[in-house]
Amino acid sequence: MRPLLTRRGRRAARSGLSLTAAALLLSSCGIPSTGVVEAGEAATGIRPAYVLYFVRQDTLLGVRSQVPGTFDIGTAVELLFRGPDAILGRKGLTTELPPLASTPTVRTDGARVSVGLPRGTEPLTRTALSQLTCTIANARLVVSAGSGGGGDTASSTKVTVTIPGAGQAEGSGDTCPGSATAE
Repeated sequence: MRPLLTRRGRRAARSGLSLTAAALLLSSCGIPSTGVVEAGEAATGIRPAYVLYFVRQDTLLGVRSQVPGTFDIGTAVELLFRGPDAILGRKGLTTELPPLASTPTVRTDGARVSVGLPRGTEPLTRTALSQLTCTIANARLVVSAGSGGGGDTASSTKVTVTIPGAGQAEGSGDTCPGSATAE
């Protein structure tokens, strides 16, 4: 009687079974996937991410960005005005915000955030105002959550942008796109 598999065939079959078992172990840890689950305080040592809003084909997209240092609305605004980095630029993301000669001032009063841009800054387009408003609304939400400010929503944020000699523009977080992200 002839064996069903030769020595080489048995070795190949064992290798295949080993690879299959390894793939199954690596591909599933047995924990079902879920959405976001709110449970207790945030873990320490984990930094919240900024969501900066840039433009691709006339559409606002939120991009998550981890940045060292203190998380605050002013830092989010500064990062936004720097524009997308080279990697995001290659993905087609741009900005409509004008270049700034100096750092903007940011003041918060509850759900209202006031941004003062330096004298000589070009007036903001509607899209630029949306970029700024949505970035601020998201940052305010994260800062509020970190300080125990429950019940806050990004849509409740009202933004006033002042450019000396050029006037004011107003925006609201309720016009921001949902959770579209380009990572």
